[in-house]
Amino acid sequence: MVLLRTTKFLLGLLVLALLFVLADFTFDVRPPEIYSSYRFTLTRSSLDQPVWLQQDNLTILFIRRSKQVIEDLRKHRKNLQDPDSDSSRQPDYAKNNLRSRNEQYFVAYGSGTDLGCPLKAGIEYTLKESCGTASYDYAGRAINAEIRFLNLRIPDYTFNHDFSVLTVNP
Repeated sequence: MVLLRTTKFLLGLLVLALLFVLADFTFDVRPPEIYSSYRFTLTRSSLDQPVWLQQDNLTILFIRRSKQVIEDLRKHRKNLQDPDSDSSRQPDYAKNNLRSRNEQYFVAYGSGTDLGCPLKAGIEYTLKESCGTASYDYAGRAINAEIRFLNLRIPDYTFNHDFSVLTVNP
């Protein structure tokens, strides 16, 4: 008799727990403004130095490029896996040689496309994936290697009028 009551009680708790989990996944009670965009306040960074911006679990790569680097990016296309970014994910405004809304500022997600690891600065104006062999130029284009991988992913982003605030809509 006690075993039957205990079993019924535990089954009732299980049903309540399942209903709670189902309701929790079904209804999102957060305001819609939360996590719809991320704002980063930018300091005047050095030219041609990658900066990683972090908020919550989002890492953004930001580079303020010099005129010389911009010219080099436009010229050097021979050693790139996808120079025209035909296979890459990016907003329409980034479908250009520099893969950016404004030629001086490059913005991308801060993880590579080979193994998905964080990026780090490489040599001679390149970026490298920290746990793999993937490397990219300062336009986020994949440099030729034994393994094929995509160009860096470009988020939907905007700057304010003086380029001091970056807003990313993931």
